Amino acid sequence: MTDLDVQELNFGEMPIGEIAVQFPGATAIFRENKLDYCCGGAISLAGAVQRRGIALADVERQLAQLIPQQTDLPDNSKGIIDLIISRYHDTHRRELPELIQLARRVERVHSEHPEAPTGLADFLAQMEADLGSHMEKEELVLFPMFRAGHPMVSAPIAAMQAEHVDHGQTLEDLAALTHDIQPPQGACGSWRALYSGLRKLSNDLIDHIHIENNILFPRFNG
Repeated sequence: MTDLDVQELNFGEMPIGEIAVQFPGATAIFRENKLDYCCGGAISLAGAVQRRGIALADVERQLAQLIPQQTDLPDNSKGIIDLIISRYHDTHRRELPELIQLARRVERVHSEHPEAPTGLADFLAQMEADLGSHMEKEELVLFPMFRAGHPMVSAPIAAMQAEHVDHGQTLEDLAALTHDIQPPQGACGSWRALYSGLRKLSNDLIDHIHIENNILFPRFNG
C-alpha cells in the first residue's frame, strides 16, 4: 500500500477506539505502541500518538497492513493454493493469538456482566490448536500431493472435508457463546474490538472452507 493510500484512509483523524473496532488486529499495534484504545478510545489517533511522542505515519503504515487487499481467485491450482496459505492460513495464525489475549482481558474485566463470554479465551485457544493442526496437514501433506500430481488424494481430501465440518460446528458454537458475536449495549472498546475480530475470523474461515471444498478440492477429486 502506498503512502498516498495511507493518507486517503485518514487514520489520524479517527478516534483510536473506533480504529480498534473497525480494523481487527489494530489492538496489537496499539498495545505495542502503548496507546490506550479502551479508556482513551475517544481521542483521535493523531492526538494519541502525539501524547506518546510517536510518529503518526509509522503507526498508520502498520494499520494499513491490516486491510485485506482485494485479490481475484487465480485460475491455476498452484495460485489458489498459494492464496489460501497467504490470505487465510497466515491470517488465522496472526489473528487468533490477539483474539485470545483480548478474550482473556474481557473475561477478566467483565466477569460480573451477565453477557460476559465466560470460557471464550479457552474456546479460542482450542480453536487455534485445532485449526493450526488442520492447516499444517494441508501445507505439509495435502498441498504437496496436489503440486506433485499424486494420484492418491481422495482419502486425505475426505479427511480435510470432515475436519471442515468440525470447523463449521466450531463457528456455530462460537456464535452461541457470544450471542451471535454481538457485544452488549455499552460494551467497552476491548469488547467491541474482540467481537469485530471474531466476526472477521468467522467470515474468513467460511470463505477459506468454501474455496477449498467447492473450488480447489474438486480439481483433484474427480
